Amino acid sequence: MAIRKRYKLNKLQGSLREAMSHAEWLSLATEIDELNGAGQWRSSAKSRLYDAHQIKVRSDRLVEFLAGKDRRELIYHLNEGLHGNMGGMGKDVLYQRALTGTKTLIQDYIETLCRALREVAAASDTEIPFDQKLDFFRRASHCYGRSALTLSGGGGLIYFHHGVVDTLLSEGLLPNVLSGASAGSWMCAQIGTRTDEELVAYFDEKRYDANVGESSLKLFSGMAQEAAVSSRERTVDAFVDNITFQEAFEHTGRYINISIAPFERHQTSRLMNAITSPNVTIRSAAKASSSVPGLVTPVQLEAKDSHGNIKPYLRGRYWVDGSMSEDLPFKRLSRLFGVNHYIVSMINPLAIPFLRHFKRTPEGSLSQSVMEMAAVTAKHGVKTARRWSSPIPHRGLDRALSTLYQVLDQSYIGDINILFDYRQARSGNAIFQYNNDEEIREMILNGRRAVWPKLCQIRNAVKVGQAIDEILAELEQESVIKPHEKKLAHITQ
Repeated sequence: MAIRKRYKLNKLQGSLREAMSHAEWLSLATEIDELNGAGQWRSSAKSRLYDAHQIKVRSDRLVEFLAGKDRRELIYHLNEGLHGNMGGMGKDVLYQRALTGTKTLIQDYIETLCRALREVAAASDTEIPFDQKLDFFRRASHCYGRSALTLSGGGGLIYFHHGVVDTLLSEGLLPNVLSGASAGSWMCAQIGTRTDEELVAYFDEKRYDANVGESSLKLFSGMAQEAAVSSRERTVDAFVDNITFQEAFEHTGRYINISIAPFERHQTSRLMNAITSPNVTIRSAAKASSSVPGLVTPVQLEAKDSHGNIKPYLRGRYWVDGSMSEDLPFKRLSRLFGVNHYIVSMINPLAIPFLRHFKRTPEGSLSQSVMEMAAVTAKHGVKTARRWSSPIPHRGLDRALSTLYQVLDQSYIGDINILFDYRQARSGNAIFQYNNDEEIREMILNGRRAVWPKLCQIRNAVKVGQAIDEILAELEQESVIKPHEKKLAHITQ
């Protein structure tokens, strides 16, 4: 019996790896969970991994107030605590037992929480004064925080990002805050300038100029950089025009962020967005962020002046590939947008050593500690080499050491990590060398397959924040209209 069960499990898991749609994947994953006992684990609330009792009590109280339409008690109860890790329910380990999700209690609680928030939002001014309601949702937004999708650099492996983003869009789970560097900046440029309706099936069909890869190969052969620059210009120009970060935000309501790194030694990296650089063109930022040092010439940013004319921005300053210094700008996103939860789509080949460490070593193990020590030692070694080599008049050496230090000094791991399996790619894919369109479609499908097992975790992490943001946006708009209505009412009287 055990042998037969193991045979069936192996067969199902093989089919799961080859699933062509999320519906097919979910059906197979459900069957596997039932067969290996994970389904029963999900339905049982008990576990030492989180505080099931606390979540059950809070959920039952919310259900009670919802049934009685007691909106005053709802807002009081929600004020007692509203965060994504209540009772430890946000722990990653809770999503490692079953393929189809975590404890049913946790998922039910999140659904109840969203219902409670919408019930409070629906309260009349006599039940909950408008100003009190608006204040509650502003505080809830600040306390609960929000999720961001960070898209790494990785050249021609960008098609993996296509599958990830398209899946999140189709599931209604694409965060409103996104960041990208290098290839990720190309994604942000396209997402940030198109509405959800304009993005339907967009990434499934989008293709990039194959000459990018050919130009890169010429560069490695020692030929001039003009071909690569020309190819980059054509490619970026094809998917984004001279729209500014502010104009893009007004069109889509998304907060997109593009990382750029300085070409000069004494400058610092920057995160371009509608807050820090509203007049900068997304096109110039994307070109700068995808200018690989030594392969493509650095870029000077452009911006629109008060008359809409294109002019240099920070004249005389040049910028290069953002993934070299800040592939995943966690701290800046946290400070600017209140982000406290990060979904990472990682395709950066430079991150391979860090990802191997993340995948293969359990937290707190001896091997993990040794690898962490090795990384720290390497980082300090490069820093010392930079200091000793600084008197040597060799700009190329200094820039190489600086780039290496920045690569070592980054964090490549977020809260939910969608990781590209580099065994699924040929060496030429990273420089846009694909044999045919079918190979590109396979890369996009790899992105989809990588995100399907994470969808439940993403949904649980994103859903409450999305509900708060949607309600708050409606209330903020209403707060502008209400004084006008009062003024009209006063005049008619």
